Amino acid sequence: MSQEVLPNLFRIEIPLPKNPLKAINSYVIKGTERNLMIDTGMYREECMKAMEAGLHELSVDLNVTDFFITHMHADHIGLVSSLATADSKVYFNVTL
Repeated sequence: MSQEVLPNLFRIEIPLPKNPLKAINSYVIKGTERNLMIDTGMYREECMKAMEAGLHELSVDLNVTDFFITHMHADHIGLVSSLATADSKVYFNVTL
């Protein structure tokens, strides 16, 4: 399920099975030419199903979607390899 937070900014709640946090928020910024997704959820079937449902609801074309991963925890980066296409750019926040 998705929720519009601001115009063209949407939140998709991704469940975190067997995790005390229960869920993370993935965000999609819909642009005129490209979209940007922020964080993706864990690499688990339940997470992918929720993500696919949210993307379908928002009519997001992954061929014109880039990704920003806020940090390297499994619940934020897990699905990016399954969602990114050859045309996607993937950005990571790296702290040195």
